[in-house]
Amino acid sequence: MSWKQTLQKEGPGHWVLPKTKQMRCDAHLFLSDILLFGEDGGGGVEEDVFAQVVNACSFPGATRVVLTPDCHVGYGVPIGTAIETEGTLLPTAAGYDIGCGMVQLSTSLTAQDVADKHKRRMWIDEVVRRIGVGIGQPGAGKGVVKKMHDIVRHGAKALGRGHDVTERACVPVEDENVDIPEVAWGKRAQLGSLGGGNHFCEMQVDQHGKVWVMLHTGSRGFGWNIAKKFFVEGAVRLGLTGGKSEDKIWFDADSAMGRAYWNLHNMAANFAIANRLLIGEAVCEALEHVFGGEAKVYYEISHNLIQREGGRFVARKGATRAFPKHHPALEGTVWEASGHPILIPGSMETGSAILFADDAAKDSLYSVNHGAGRRLSRTQAKRHLDQKQTDLRMAKLGVVLNTAHTPLDESGPCYKDLEQVLGAVELAGLAHVDRRLAPVACIKGND
Repeated sequence: MSWKQTLQKEGPGHWVLPKTKQMRCDAHLFLSDILLFGEDGGGGVEEDVFAQVVNACSFPGATRVVLTPDCHVGYGVPIGTAIETEGTLLPTAAGYDIGCGMVQLSTSLTAQDVADKHKRRMWIDEVVRRIGVGIGQPGAGKGVVKKMHDIVRHGAKALGRGHDVTERACVPVEDENVDIPEVAWGKRAQLGSLGGGNHFCEMQVDQHGKVWVMLHTGSRGFGWNIAKKFFVEGAVRLGLTGGKSEDKIWFDADSAMGRAYWNLHNMAANFAIANRLLIGEAVCEALEHVFGGEAKVYYEISHNLIQREGGRFVARKGATRAFPKHHPALEGTVWEASGHPILIPGSMETGSAILFADDAAKDSLYSVNHGAGRRLSRTQAKRHLDQKQTDLRMAKLGVVLNTAHTPLDESGPCYKDLEQVLGAVELAGLAHVDRRLAPVACIKGND
């Protein structure tokens, strides 16, 4: 029998997996029938997700676990998971790219202003000239890197940026004298770089003809090496062996290793915040240089992070924080009366969205999906998708790329139907869609 048959329906788009002897809490799944069970009961959420949900609910200190509509198999816990814990930190629920997230840039331009494909190509070239694109590439230059000591401790504040454009202007580092691993510090030149994989910079047009730019990147090699250090040392401390030892790692937040992880995790988060803002401002310069008009950072938000909320830790792995209007954390900000923006990438074929949270978000640990969610792994995409047909689809859409060919492992069929995912969010009352964004130019670090 499938584990899906054990679910209990709590409400529209809201299911509960009751805890077993192994689990310390129930799991709450926010999925439509189609996303959960698939068309005609075939497909839907992978069966392998079940073991990872049970793992998420079994960590010491776990008090609540939530799955968002884009959930799929990850490492240790599903991508699209929020876990509330009391007194424990879960590195597997932050992952390797600590602080990974999004930036949305607002512009004064219209679709007509960017209609010329040649000028969009010029914009791509100007962006690539200003930032590092691709795995291991350096970024903003020596001038900014000199500020690294302040940046990893004070995030956006070190750049003179405030809370109006960031989810968190600074992630507090309680012990500023914690030793930063040399291998992580050696990656500091990557500040201001996009990276590879699913990281991107994309020009978009909304349903009103307004031009936006969306960015996706994180803490680069700096955060990766911090995470790796604690995955290795944590496995040794817990006596874990085997290929999946990282799936089970947890730290007592008051232990020496827990405190070290917490401070370095937060430094990586500050790196990621600053990285996105630096890239965002460079992209704004490129946009204004090619097209004129004005561009500015609209909002920055993470989706791989552990933070204190309501007296407990909330770890979001491929999940986006969603505070509605009048949430206490937004008091005194420009978002107090509306809730903060939620930035949801779909794919370079299907587009993206900006959402705002609704009151029922409290039922999901104030968390929603971080994207559409993968359908095909990178290996499956390269094995089953046709390069020529993929390139033809992108050409018909008029999307200009920085790569010679559309990256197969990032093409539309690799991701779930964004309409269904957004529909599940609205069905459960977690958030509502404010804008839909169609891509017109996309930069990926694949070539």
